[in-house]
Amino acid sequence: MRKYMITLLLALLAASPAQADETSVMVLEGRTVAPYDNGKFAVLDSRRGWDTARWEEWQSTAKPDEQPPIEAYGAIAWAPIGPDGAFRLEIAVDQPRVATFAVIGAVLPNGGRLGPNRQGNNFILEPGELKLQMIRQDYSEITGGHYNDAVFNSWRLTDEYRQAWADAEQARADHEQAQAEIGDEVLPGDDPREQARRRLWDRMGETNMELYQLQEQGMSKVALTHPDPLARKFAIQASWIVGPWMNDALRSLAKLTPDDPWVAGRLAPATNVITIKAPKVGDRFVDFSGDTLEGVEVRLADVQSENRLVLVEFWASWCGPCRVEIPHMKQAYARFHDKGFEIVSYTVDEEREDWEEASAEEDLPWIDIGMGFETELAQAYSLRNLGIPRNYLLDSSTGKIVAANLYQHKLDEKLEELLD
Repeated sequence: MRKYMITLLLALLAASPAQADETSVMVLEGRTVAPYDNGKFAVLDSRRGWDTARWEEWQSTAKPDEQPPIEAYGAIAWAPIGPDGAFRLEIAVDQPRVATFAVIGAVLPNGGRLGPNRQGNNFILEPGELKLQMIRQDYSEITGGHYNDAVFNSWRLTDEYRQAWADAEQARADHEQAQAEIGDEVLPGDDPREQARRRLWDRMGETNMELYQLQEQGMSKVALTHPDPLARKFAIQASWIVGPWMNDALRSLAKLTPDDPWVAGRLAPATNVITIKAPKVGDRFVDFSGDTLEGVEVRLADVQSENRLVLVEFWASWCGPCRVEIPHMKQAYARFHDKGFEIVSYTVDEEREDWEEASAEEDLPWIDIGMGFETELAQAYSLRNLGIPRNYLLDSSTGKIVAANLYQHKLDEKLEELLD
């Protein structure tokens, strides 16, 4: 019996994922897609990235067009991306942990340089052979790792999620085709082509919401029910969707791992970030100020004193849905600016370099200020937890919110109602 138990114990140890006391190696290889099919593929640890003071110090001496060193982004390992978008890198791993990947230094065909896109690129850095397939520039799948499979692929590779993804992709493609056929022409709301485009936009929103709900269900299920406490912890740390379920997951995890200082710290009242303060229609929007890229301070109260309606738009360089909205926002701005409509874009980018590059690429014609999730405004409205894109339309005469999250034709319709 004793011999049997020893054999069983050895088998279990061999089958368990590496909790290595000694260093092991992760091999990560895969392919990226345009426009991130060049540059360097990097694994990042945000704790090692430059702080604001270090970025400002570098910028004060940087030469024109000089790019910051890759270590500035917190890169712990990187490899060049080949002509076919392929890369391969090896990283020494002492223990599994949550990390992020990004493409650094990608260049567009016109010579423009892209900032690193990190949103939603969390994965588990763990020993073994992992493969990454970038499906789209804002969505990738990583297979081959025990904890990556547990935290992400247990729900992301299911038939239900794959079908929802396919539906969302088709809805996006249909809307893009309709938009391309209309081009820059501004059509009235009763035009059949515009009505069709608006229906396709609504469908795209519905499919994206279905996808979002499946993502939240998947991550919360792992965080609340997985038999391995470390998988639960990774799901909490890696989730890009934050909600009340996270408090339940932390409390449950605390019972399983009472001596984990990270869990205890997250549950401490002073550091618990799962409190959500979402402004509602009818609320008075808090006054705030922010600096432009040129260092000019802009205060909301001053903007309101000169305009009838002000759209406060929260965005970031890495937020794909935010940037998809910008062309249409420019159309609305051209139509309604002379009637008393102004836009204040407030970035939550943490790195000034990212904000600068995105602003230059988008060539925003309205007020562009920020920055960061830790600013007073971002914390006042729980932006890290609520997420972006997010916008609020304010009536300058009262300072109150008259509508929220207006995109595409919803913005047009509300501006037509209030300004025409």
